[in-house]
Amino acid sequence: MALAKGARITGGIFCLLFFLFFATWIVVDLSQFGLDGVWENWTYQKGGGLNQVTTPFHFGLALVLLAAVFTAFAGQRVAGGLLAVATTLTFATVLQALVSVGSHTSDDRWFRHAETGTDTFDGVFLSSLGMFPLCLVAGIVLLAGMRSWPRQKPSDPPMRPAKTAGVVAGLILGAMVLLLLVWHGYMLVEGGSEFFAMFYFGKGGGLGALLGMASGWSAVFFLVLTAPAALSCLMRGPAARGLAIGLSVVSLPGALLAVIGMAGNGNLFELSGAVPGMDLINRLQLALDLFGSVVLLALMGRGEPVAPAWYPPSQAPQFAAPGFVPPPGPHAPPVWQPPAGPVPPVSGPPMPPPGAPPVPPGTPPHPQGGFGPPQY
Repeated sequence: MALAKGARITGGIFCLLFFLFFATWIVVDLSQFGLDGVWENWTYQKGGGLNQVTTPFHFGLALVLLAAVFTAFAGQRVAGGLLAVATTLTFATVLQALVSVGSHTSDDRWFRHAETGTDTFDGVFLSSLGMFPLCLVAGIVLLAGMRSWPRQKPSDPPMRPAKTAGVVAGLILGAMVLLLLVWHGYMLVEGGSEFFAMFYFGKGGGLGALLGMASGWSAVFFLVLTAPAALSCLMRGPAARGLAIGLSVVSLPGALLAVIGMAGNGNLFELSGAVPGMDLINRLQLALDLFGSVVLLALMGRGEPVAPAWYPPSQAPQFAAPGFVPPPGPHAPPVWQPPAGPVPPVSGPPMPPPGAPPVPPGTPPHPQGGFGPPQY
């Protein structure tokens, strides 16, 4: 499968709009808190500022969007997977913002540090409301633009991972899927129904940024993307490289800043006493996001074509219509030429052979065959 040119260009335009959306709010945070304030917030040295909008996740997502734009406009085969990752995570972000920002009040809190009625708070809601239908249209365009390869028109073959790289990348992504499943199981068993809304939707003050996603909500969408990425890498599919690179780029900044923050706070190798099981799962995820993303980027940087070159698709067998068929051979006479030898009479009774007695008059002719009863 490959992405048609029109769908790729259209998806690149949508991702450019999504990139401007996140870049704008990153600039707003920088202007409001300064570079030092944003660094302290993103490395968890402070609890977050009032009406803080973005997190390291959004910085990584902006990088994926920018990469998707450039690869889409440049006609790179890796663009399909990057567009899928960027569009899916943008949709998850703006949908969460519509629910959380639209529902947050002083009595029903969804954010730890948020103040309603401000330009930033209202702007996040209105801009997310504008982005939501664009995400839906972009998803429809990408799904409708999938085409089989080869096609009638000559085109470059899709690129897939090398054999060893595909297996290693599939195992790394499969380990990420396993940890996500373990995380969901632990939350559902240990958290109980009273914490379900907080972990999966952020209700109750679980969100630290206006565009932030709840941990469970984020884990659901990452699971939706990581599972097919792992299968695609193991099967060396054309979308494997784009999916793996997109997931790596969006995960690496957050993991790197988290390690820097925990090292600065002195709790990098300490487990929480309250929920040690969850803390252990989070540390394993952090290590896999950090080192696994680096390995995936190194493995997926280069690919190989699925075929040596373009070749036309096989045609269905052609059957000639019934009609005149010339006889074989270069010297065959035309079918309209009369046959050689004596020509029998066209009508009248048959002539006896030479030397036979004459037929007595009045003798009926022999039946000539044909349809209907014999003529006696």
